[in-house]
Amino acid sequence: MSKIQNFKSNFVLIISFFTALLFMYAASSKLIDFENFRIQLGQSPLLSAFAAWIAILVPVIEILIAIVLFTPKFRFFGLLSAFALMMMFTTYIYIILNFSAYIPCSCGGILEKMTWNQHLVFNLIFVALLAVAVIYEPTNCKNRGISPTINTKRKIWVLIITAAAGSTIIVILFLLSENIIQYHNNFTRRFPQHAAQERYKIDLLYNSYYFAGTGNGKIYLGNRTAPLLITIFDLKTKTTTSHKIILNQTDMPFRVPKIRVFNQSFFVFEGAVPYVFKGSISNWIATLKINSGVRFSQAEPTDSINLTVRYKSPQSGENLLGILNTSDSLAVRYAPDILQKQIDGVFDTDGSLHFNTNLDKIVYVYRYRNQYSVADRNLVLQYRGNTIDTISRAQLEIAEVGKSKVTKLAKRALVVNKSSTVSGNYLYVHSLLPGQYDAQSVWKNASIIDIYDLIKKSYQSSFYVYHIKNKKMRSFIVVDNHLFALINNHLVCYEFLDHLIPKN
Repeated sequence: MSKIQNFKSNFVLIISFFTALLFMYAASSKLIDFENFRIQLGQSPLLSAFAAWIAILVPVIEILIAIVLFTPKFRFFGLLSAFALMMMFTTYIYIILNFSAYIPCSCGGILEKMTWNQHLVFNLIFVALLAVAVIYEPTNCKNRGISPTINTKRKIWVLIITAAAGSTIIVILFLLSENIIQYHNNFTRRFPQHAAQERYKIDLLYNSYYFAGTGNGKIYLGNRTAPLLITIFDLKTKTTTSHKIILNQTDMPFRVPKIRVFNQSFFVFEGAVPYVFKGSISNWIATLKINSGVRFSQAEPTDSINLTVRYKSPQSGENLLGILNTSDSLAVRYAPDILQKQIDGVFDTDGSLHFNTNLDKIVYVYRYRNQYSVADRNLVLQYRGNTIDTISRAQLEIAEVGKSKVTKLAKRALVVNKSSTVSGNYLYVHSLLPGQYDAQSVWKNASIIDIYDLIKKSYQSSFYVYHIKNKKMRSFIVVDNHLFALINNHLVCYEFLDHLIPKN
């Protein structure tokens, strides 16, 4: 055997060994923590519709390829199969980075510390090594009267066809999954011409802001990276000022405090602890009012004393609404009939809580179904309304993971109403479901806001809020006849024209 042949033989053996080792480790990791692997696939923006059978198929294929690679007679087919599988993985990562709606968490196993870009580079290197190994691996073509030169060319064509086929399969799965998850519903939106026009945008420099409230001709912005900093945007002068909130007690177990401004008061709270501070916007000094009681996940002020909150039921762990009096932490009133359980009472009742000062009503908009509830400030149910899409039941698959039996979403859930706000007589909903005649080109470049009349209990119309440099709207509020949206690091102002929202 010549030195070149010896090098090729050793190269093939080394690549076969490391590929088999990688695949066996990857397969065993998936099977040992199978439920978590299935959940990760289910939350993938590409393969969630096929998570159940892909979760089984992938580790089985990896094990079979590893076995074949240790069988000299079939090693060529093992290397070719490994090349195809790695090419599919590489295409998957490329689509995740460039075409998916979001980038999920990195996968587990030996490569869990890598970023998605590092995964891509690693896979490309491995694909190249496998391609060389396929070319170097003898296939006994000489016995069929085929010259070595032609044989190498055929191998290159086989590699090209295999790579194209593997990539095509992933692209088809991606397109089918998106069609199943984000299918067109049988409903039609109304888009008045030039309904809302962008007036200006302010560069806030950072993308960590959130809306903490409005009033007094101002918009109040909290900051997730500076939790006790309040930034005030003056609607008249279009300038911003900032204040540091001072708390009278700083030994609390702070994690991610939230701020809500209501009239002349403001609240700083964290429901997981729980605690609530209250202060005046005249000096931004807050006093601790509550530091014990039932944990909550959302809170909206209804006056200077009371907060409407979404609690975790101490008995069942399910979500329910209640009223928290900051003057008396024991005076908690629950309203168990507002939120309607469909599956588990937690994920299926997730949504957004609002207080409409104009109507003096509490509005709760479900995230995973086409429903919202309207109650008075005492949490007496007034009526249940529906958004215009057809998803009346939350499409969720929930699983328990680990010994602690922690519940997680087993697959990416179908989000119906991503975010919402209330103003005047209206409810504004950022919907994620395309209508029957919605243009796909618009969905790629804008967010859709649907408007509902809370008095007439009906759908009104829709309009667009356009992305900025491919960055989507994170959240929004409405002040009088203007919508303000946070898009990347910008505060964007849209003005409604008169025909979008008829006068009452």
